[in-house]
Amino acid sequence: MKKLARLAVERPKLMVALWLIVIALSVPFAAQLDGALKAGGFSDPRGEAAIGQEVVEDAFREAPNSLLVVLSSTDREVSGAVDTARAAVDRPGVAQLTDYRDNPAWLSADGRTTFIQVGFTSSNTEVQNLVPDLREDVAAAVGDGVDINVTGAPALDYALNVQSKEDVLRAEMIAFPVLFVVLFLVFRSVAAMLVPLVLAGVTLAVTSGLGYFVARGTDLSILYTNIVSMIGLAVAVDYSLFIVKRFREELAEGRTVPMALERTLTTVGHSVMFSGLAVVVALSALFIPRAMSFTSIAFGGVMVTLVAMAVSLTLLPAVLSLLGHRINWGSLRSRRVRTATTGYRSTSVVYRRAGVVLAALVIAFVALGLPATQLNLQVPVASADILPEDDDARQGIEKIQEELGLREMFPIQVVLTAEPGQTSAVLDSVDRIVDQASDDERTADVRAVTTLGLAPDVVRQATVGDTAGLPAEAATVFGALWVDDGERIVTRVLVIANDDPDTTEAHELVENLRATTDSLAGDGVDVRVTGATATGADFDDLVTRSIPIVVGAVTLVTFLILILAFRSVILPLLALAFNAAVVCASLGALALLSRFTSGDTINSVTPLMLFAVMFGLSMDYMVIMISRMRETYAEGYSHREAVLGGLARTAGMVNGAAVIMVAVFASFGSAEISIVRELGITLAIAVVLDAMVVRRLVMPTTLLLLGDRVWGRRRPSPTGDTGQSSAHDGEPGQSDGAVQSDGGAAQSEGGADAAAATTTGKAEEVSGVLADATRR
Repeated sequence: MKKLARLAVERPKLMVALWLIVIALSVPFAAQLDGALKAGGFSDPRGEAAIGQEVVEDAFREAPNSLLVVLSSTDREVSGAVDTARAAVDRPGVAQLTDYRDNPAWLSADGRTTFIQVGFTSSNTEVQNLVPDLREDVAAAVGDGVDINVTGAPALDYALNVQSKEDVLRAEMIAFPVLFVVLFLVFRSVAAMLVPLVLAGVTLAVTSGLGYFVARGTDLSILYTNIVSMIGLAVAVDYSLFIVKRFREELAEGRTVPMALERTLTTVGHSVMFSGLAVVVALSALFIPRAMSFTSIAFGGVMVTLVAMAVSLTLLPAVLSLLGHRINWGSLRSRRVRTATTGYRSTSVVYRRAGVVLAALVIAFVALGLPATQLNLQVPVASADILPEDDDARQGIEKIQEELGLREMFPIQVVLTAEPGQTSAVLDSVDRIVDQASDDERTADVRAVTTLGLAPDVVRQATVGDTAGLPAEAATVFGALWVDDGERIVTRVLVIANDDPDTTEAHELVENLRATTDSLAGDGVDVRVTGATATGADFDDLVTRSIPIVVGAVTLVTFLILILAFRSVILPLLALAFNAAVVCASLGALALLSRFTSGDTINSVTPLMLFAVMFGLSMDYMVIMISRMRETYAEGYSHREAVLGGLARTAGMVNGAAVIMVAVFASFGSAEISIVRELGITLAIAVVLDAMVVRRLVMPTTLLLLGDRVWGRRRPSPTGDTGQSSAHDGEPGQSDGAVQSDGGAAQSEGGADAAAATTTGKAEEVSGVLADATRR
């Protein structure tokens, strides 16, 4: 990356031309990204429920993808429209058509609500694409008076895809105007404002183009576009802001354009690189669960951060090299340059009584984080609550839930398999499992081949294929519960819960069945519990198992990266503690919001996503601020002057960056997809806590209390390496090495006087910190 940055400075036109080629190649593929993405991904593909579902689909020849066409009316019976609707949905790819005549429970008591189950042999994506046409065809066929809703997994996935696009577009329409205003207030220059926005657009376009190729090789969910937009806007604009602001500062101090770029890339560029690596490491940990939802977020976050780093450290320097002083074009009248004490006079008591303030803040963070211990985490798998209330697929599910109940549609399935000849063992196992499930107070009904009201000898005859003695209806039901194809025996026990599939009681019933069925099954009989509730339970369990691994991996690797960045052990430990406090407090705030608003459970994906995203992004402020403090300390100032001076120098920039992140994340709080909304709101809260409380209060008070031991044994050099200066915490300006370094660089450009003036200016600026901060 350093070589590319050097090339950008030495041959900026070539670098810009190369990036224009990359953009031109990316845009056509970026336009095709949406069609390559999938919905869903909230399941454990290696879990017991997923394996059991594969057995069921293979043994009973169940269509892998089904749509539910819901017919309802407020003033008439709808059973007469069923045949018309069946004819309208029948098309190539349809393998099964089932209605209330096959399952009487699918018709409501007043006859005004029913549905047709349409099974497809086509892939989920192909069925998704049929949803709009199928809805229109059925509505046109049945005419007025009957309302049509198309729901089911593919329809919900289709709705999620459509809604995801709308959410991203809405969020960007909200965020970009705010970014215009914030960047203009930070830079007070039209050119400086436009550069980060243009580069953010480049970052999103290139990452979307790369995502198309990734989606061709592996499954990516629609969360990819949400996370690319969410994180991409935040990091691309922030990294550009840091670099452009430092470049303008260096120009204002009298340095030439090449010198200003070199100093900028050596200081802030170094910080951006380590900040980006921290984000990449944190988000890479989301590959650990190996679930499509997490993998999609990991791919999106890692790729957009790497692209943002590449753009910031190669294209941006080339653009700045070509613009030079024109980066200040369109500037408003210059304001008085802030001294290091500006903005801290009213709070100087905070730094004089650092211990008291820090203790109070620790108590506040603990109190805010406590509600996080009571979070009710659960992924929704048999509901459409993740979608907006006016969505057609959600309305269809809710009509079935209100009029017919979801329990019949989403039973818990206990699947038993055995080798041929094990009929008696399987039937005995079924009897024991039926008895156990029936005794559970959370069970409403149990159905199996032994509960059909048939004589035992008739059941045994039917298990070997002799169903001639069964009534027609019983034969159909028996065939849906028992299969013996000569290679294996497969049967299932359907357990209908008292409550809907996503309730806590239904999950507890799954846990109880899994805890007991293995011991109830006979020798040679394999048992798996599957169904929608079991699928959700498996995913929640996957998240729970992954949390310590993800947290441990992120913590360890981030710690090592920060040791390289800070050349200190204390600072990385502080960074980890600060980040942990922010994440816990943010989750606590989310728990409180949920409790006092909807009272719903929190999607089990949210905490892990929040940890990875926030743990990486919060390193930006830590690295930028600590690096500036180290720089000031390396110039010979006391520890107190370095902390408060570095804080004052970076406060405006960090505040601007924080407002940008809050604007981006809060804009996703308008999303209709609940998990995106949860993440957007929680990240916005986390950034406010991190930037406004931790970085401006907790971090400086902690550093003041710890003293200069945080910098290591030797005074660090401005570039982050340990220097050999003998300066102590006395008067500023005693670091000969640091002054000579700047002076030498300036003299090499023929600017010794400018360098001396710059050094004197810095001394006057930072020296005022201690006096003003302790004036009271």
